[in-house]
Amino acid sequence: MKRVLYTIIILLGIALTVKSQENPSFVPEDVSNKNEDPCIVQEVKSYAWKLTPNLYSRYFVEQDTTFLDYYKTDIEDDFSGSYNYLGNFGTPGESRIFFDRLNTPDFMFLKAYERFSVNPTNIKFYNTQIPFTQLSYLTGGSKPNAEDRLMGTFGANVNKKLGFGASLDYLYTRGFYNFQGVKSTSWQIFGSYISDKYDAHAYVNFENFSNQENGGISDIEYILRPENVNSNLSDPRNIPTNLIDTWNRVKNTEYFFTQRYKVGFEREYTKSEDDSTLYVEFIPVSSFVHTFQFNNNYRKFVIDKGGVVTDGFFANNYINDQVTDDSLRYWSVKNTLAITLNEGFNKYSKFGLAAFVTLDNRKYTNMQDSIDLGYIARHYRTDVLWVGGELSKTKGSILTYNAQGKVALTGYNIGDIEITGALQTKIPLVGDSIIVRANGFFKNTEANYYTRRLFTNHFRWKNNFDKEQRYRVAGDLVIPFTRTSLSAGVENITKYVYFNNSALPVQDNGNIQIFSATINQDFKFGIFNWKNSVTYQKSSSSIIPLPDITVYSQIYLNFTIAGVLRTQLGVDCNYFTKYYAPLYQPATQMYHTQEDMKVGNYPLMNVFANCKLKQARFFVMMYHVNKGLFGSNEYFLAPNYPFNPRVFKMGVSIDFNN
Repeated sequence: MKRVLYTIIILLGIALTVKSQENPSFVPEDVSNKNEDPCIVQEVKSYAWKLTPNLYSRYFVEQDTTFLDYYKTDIEDDFSGSYNYLGNFGTPGESRIFFDRLNTPDFMFLKAYERFSVNPTNIKFYNTQIPFTQLSYLTGGSKPNAEDRLMGTFGANVNKKLGFGASLDYLYTRGFYNFQGVKSTSWQIFGSYISDKYDAHAYVNFENFSNQENGGISDIEYILRPENVNSNLSDPRNIPTNLIDTWNRVKNTEYFFTQRYKVGFEREYTKSEDDSTLYVEFIPVSSFVHTFQFNNNYRKFVIDKGGVVTDGFFANNYINDQVTDDSLRYWSVKNTLAITLNEGFNKYSKFGLAAFVTLDNRKYTNMQDSIDLGYIARHYRTDVLWVGGELSKTKGSILTYNAQGKVALTGYNIGDIEITGALQTKIPLVGDSIIVRANGFFKNTEANYYTRRLFTNHFRWKNNFDKEQRYRVAGDLVIPFTRTSLSAGVENITKYVYFNNSALPVQDNGNIQIFSATINQDFKFGIFNWKNSVTYQKSSSSIIPLPDITVYSQIYLNFTIAGVLRTQLGVDCNYFTKYYAPLYQPATQMYHTQEDMKVGNYPLMNVFANCKLKQARFFVMMYHVNKGLFGSNEYFLAPNYPFNPRVFKMGVSIDFNN
């Protein structure tokens, strides 16, 4: 990686000497919230968009070019307001903010890497007049515990309609504690074709996530009271761990293609009263959509001979008591057909309508059950047929909304129902507008297949769960002129399926309520800025443990040096109150309940400096700067998994206009 670093430093030097160019990634502010083509609103050189679920309509998003908070690219909490992971960057994690948690995918082992995994709703597509390349390199620590991350994105257009690109995310972190390394590679090739009557999007995605597993440290006294165990904490690798020579690998291969044929009519218009020239535009009335998606997933869990250090870490050995070599496979072929009636083709069409049908052919593969043949079938296939519809209004500044629902008619998911909805309105006030949003969902769904049927060396189960029911109602209030936003919501869960203290999936027979409220308040006085976010959560049951209070605060100065070097200099702090945080089980890669250890009540502080000069961004950061200075020794992210110690990190990102 040293060669890579030297190369990027040279490229940075070149970038700093070139003539300043107009920012190619500018997207008009109103495009971020409207389903309009930016080239119609204003001539721009480059813009980006993502796709909505099920129907895969596009909506426009910002490109990653801002220098503010660029340092967060190298910390886990950039994914969620507060993240529960295993200390080393890139390890399996789960958000502490309940409403930030994502759905468990069909192949549940991908959930551990949700913040790095690409899917049809988070990949970006680009349209650019000038080909661009964005190259980033992040590093930290010394050679034995170094963190390295290389990211790159390329985008270009053949013409106004046809664009293509590629992206890469390579992560290699050794870890500060024994057997904690992470090595993952994710790369994509994507393209799009956008015209009046035909749109198409496609990508191929290859992901390989691999991480060592140490099961956490075997004795927390090494962190809390090192003097009692005569520990030399100058090197955290002196702390014994529960596992050695153990690792997980998860692979994801995905092919995605969606196409949309639009039918409608042409009409003439003039650009202004002073211009009598007639222009012709195509008005789409209806669309026919076809989407193909193929996923092939593989998971391997290996413990070499002698790899379990702590006696009793695993309660059972169903296949071999000397080594573990588990492998599981899953593939899915999904086809979706949809028809839409587009919004706004005349003054009476105030909303859009759509109907779709999806056939999902799935195959799950378990380990061979050699102890109790017939306990679980090694291969299981199912064909799930979904039908659904959507009602939406995406245009206009006063009121927009979207409601979508689907039901499963066949397969082991038969009877599943998912309904989601959201709306937004703006209320004029004091020369500005208050934004009010509401959202919610109702889900009556079957538990994930591997939660119901699993056979591996250390865990096996055969469950017949009832469907889990969940409904949520939430809302947001954004007051731009006071830099304030408020959000609150409540969720009710019936027949909740979770992993218990023994790391086994079980079902609760009662009702659980989750209440969450967040206030974000920012202050700005000249170059001084202070950002704050406080979340209060309350769970009615201990089987969904949550910290009562989660706080993020950031103080920084935002200024320009010599009129060219934009600079953000500050400190931030993450904090959450003590609670019985879920414990990570390496053999399933899932978090489960525990009642032995509370974590929290410890501030994690980082000092940082972000800079931007022309088309180059870079940062320096001292992570966990308060270690040993204040905050006690209770620096645990999850039970048995401490924070990494204080470490210096840096990163650089360069935008090249080819």
